[in-house]
Amino acid sequence: MKVSPSSGLCSLPDDVAVTCLAQISRFDLAALATASKSHRALVSSPELSELRRRMGCIETCLYVCMRISGGNPRWFVLNPQHRRLNPIPSNPNQAPESSSFVAVDGGIYVLGGLINCRLSSDVWFLDCFSHTWNRVPSMRRPRVYASANLVDGKIYVCGGCREEADSTNWAEVFDLKTQTWGTWFLPKIKSRIWHSVVIEEEKKVYGVDVEGDSFHLLPSKRMFLWRPDLRRDFFSRNKDDWCAIGKLLFCRAPFGTILWCDPNELRWKQVKGLEEHCDNIDICRLCTNSAGNIVIFWISSLVRQTWLCSAEISLRRKGGEIWGKVEWSDTVFKLDDILSSGFKVLYSASVLVSPK
Repeated sequence: MKVSPSSGLCSLPDDVAVTCLAQISRFDLAALATASKSHRALVSSPELSELRRRMGCIETCLYVCMRISGGNPRWFVLNPQHRRLNPIPSNPNQAPESSSFVAVDGGIYVLGGLINCRLSSDVWFLDCFSHTWNRVPSMRRPRVYASANLVDGKIYVCGGCREEADSTNWAEVFDLKTQTWGTWFLPKIKSRIWHSVVIEEEKKVYGVDVEGDSFHLLPSKRMFLWRPDLRRDFFSRNKDDWCAIGKLLFCRAPFGTILWCDPNELRWKQVKGLEEHCDNIDICRLCTNSAGNIVIFWISSLVRQTWLCSAEISLRRKGGEIWGKVEWSDTVFKLDDILSSGFKVLYSASVLVSPK
């Protein structure tokens, strides 16, 4: 690696400069690379990448996929210092709608979807270290709005296929290690799966179909259990973006409400302490991050400009209730007023990123 002599960082010996750069975040490195050709050479050097790999420089990043004015999905990563969504390369071949996604260490899988009104079996992987897209083996069946969940290094995919599917092909499983698809024999349910979420500590998938019938999946035991005893209001359709933190489920509801429940009690309750911040906002996406906090997004008009806003909310349990505290709240993406009507946050997920 050769860089031109200069004052400051680039005046240091290469090995010293690389050691200094290895201590800072990827976002700061990206900003530094724009300073000059010399800085860009340092940031992109294989020596720096190798040193960061040996040091185990692990970062957690929040990725967001959005559709703007009906166009192709666009991908962004949240800069934690400036709290802005920075664009990353998008995939022009990604289905514009109805895909499923699964976040794993190092990246995000996008599965199936609708392309020109046809179901797709395509599977793409976003490498969150290099921000590159790779095509991986396709699913055995084309699917839309499929349930896809990660359990013990395997992605279990259910439903989302045509009526001719039966117990032999209604579900399938993808092994991350071997990068191969296999059959997963499960009884076909009559309706589309509306929500599914993994309780990591129990290695169990909780799910519900559009009719409100619920089930548990235990992949390790190849078990599929119906739960006819659940209350219908527990699974009403105005509860979206189910996610799990520990052994509790969380979701969003209308008017800025965030709900939680113990899946063994099956009764949704409101997260308290957020009325002042969230009252009457329309949350358009909810997810969790690596800190065990909730991240929400909503659209707001501020000073004659439309913005996508975001907030991170920490949680604590007290007296049988869950209380939330807003750790930060900010505008993260500027929207064109003309295009905001066709805007949608498709996915948001926290990904653990480390050098390879």
